[in-house]
Amino acid sequence: MFFDEVSLELEGGKGGNGALFFHREKYVAEGGPDGGDGGNGGNLILEADENYNTLQHFMGKKHYKAPNGENGFKNDMAGHAGEDLILHVPVGTIVHDSKTDEVIADLKKNGMKLRICAGGRGGYGNGHFGSSTRQAPMFAELGDIGEYHSVRLELRLVADVGLVGFPSAGKSTLISHVSSAKPKVAAYPFTTLIPNLGVVHLSKFGGSDTQSFVIADMPGIIEGASEGKGLGDTFLKHISRTATLVFVLDPFCYENLTLVQQFEILQKELKAHNPELVKKDFLVVMNKIDSIPETDRAELQKEFLKAYPKLKTKFRPISGVSGEGLEKLVFELEKTVTKNREKNQELDINKSEEEFMEYTPTQFVDENSFDVEEMYEVDAASFQELVLGQVIDNETLPKRQLFKVTGQRVEQISRMTSPEYPDAIMRMLDVLKKMGIHKVLLRKGASNGDFLKIGPRFYEFHEL
Repeated sequence: MFFDEVSLELEGGKGGNGALFFHREKYVAEGGPDGGDGGNGGNLILEADENYNTLQHFMGKKHYKAPNGENGFKNDMAGHAGEDLILHVPVGTIVHDSKTDEVIADLKKNGMKLRICAGGRGGYGNGHFGSSTRQAPMFAELGDIGEYHSVRLELRLVADVGLVGFPSAGKSTLISHVSSAKPKVAAYPFTTLIPNLGVVHLSKFGGSDTQSFVIADMPGIIEGASEGKGLGDTFLKHISRTATLVFVLDPFCYENLTLVQQFEILQKELKAHNPELVKKDFLVVMNKIDSIPETDRAELQKEFLKAYPKLKTKFRPISGVSGEGLEKLVFELEKTVTKNREKNQELDINKSEEEFMEYTPTQFVDENSFDVEEMYEVDAASFQELVLGQVIDNETLPKRQLFKVTGQRVEQISRMTSPEYPDAIMRMLDVLKKMGIHKVLLRKGASNGDFLKIGPRFYEFHEL
């Protein structure tokens, strides 16, 4: 089977927790904090690999998560970072954001890498927080979660030349004759159900060992393919990657269409799918001439060129079975391919495409920015018992306000704050003060006993 599209859930590894330890050694009284930091979580990376030509290896599993970082240890020993998880994808894979359909990256060269999900930061151990004013910190950070992205991978095959034609036009026979590809060949329409790639070595035709190009045989296109008829709409997108097209016309078309009608329909379907496709370099070949007498060949060629006189220099009679005309065709294609490669190299130099990329959302957000939103009134006693786990005997407490604080940095600190340690909670409130969030809460009417929701955790507000 050929899979050219798949949706995946990707996640970076979680950072390891920081350690809470104090130095213990003979003859050393009251040793200081020496809990080590947790290791960072592993990154999840997509890498274009020419050894793959389908996305089939992703069909059995849809969720991938990089390894977590290890927890810190005593004696200031940090935990090991999680190893990066590298997922190999075929060259020509386009990565889309599943929610917005934004194109994140186009991995069109072998070896290109995309760090799609960064691993979470490892939590600091209490050894990190020791200072002259905080000599015995009784808390350590939790490891942060890794980035999560839902993506859609779309494969568009990368080939120098693409064969386009109606079913049973002889495209599979042609590609099997000029390359080492072994596609299915049979005397009925739609034998080709998946694109076939083959490498054409011109040394086979008397050329140099250094002369070669990649040719692709696309499944047959029929009228209405761009609207979903037949198989064409599934594979038309792959034609967009080819620099040169070869329209393979069949004198014995199974739908009794003339060469002119076949060419008109193929042009129309390509244009309907993407107008840029008809602007590519192309040649037109009349296949199966081994089964046509000389006089009939000339008549068919004359009829076609009468409708398209400007294509006289682009029309070639060939036979994929006997090989007649193929040598001249492959050398001409190689010349066009070389020209397009040189053109693309110039564009790549100007563009200076990176081999390693990192995914960052298109909209830049200052990690220290924040927003404070007043949510609604809550019953103080039941809310504390339900959310904070504190049982209050006095059921006559007045209602309290719930505020929601959002922001990249403050939410990260909240995720990494362990609710087990009172000192960690106090540190969180100190962060609110240093970032200016405390003042904003006061301006919005927050008072002692009100509640804050920051990331996944709830806190009780104090005016300090």
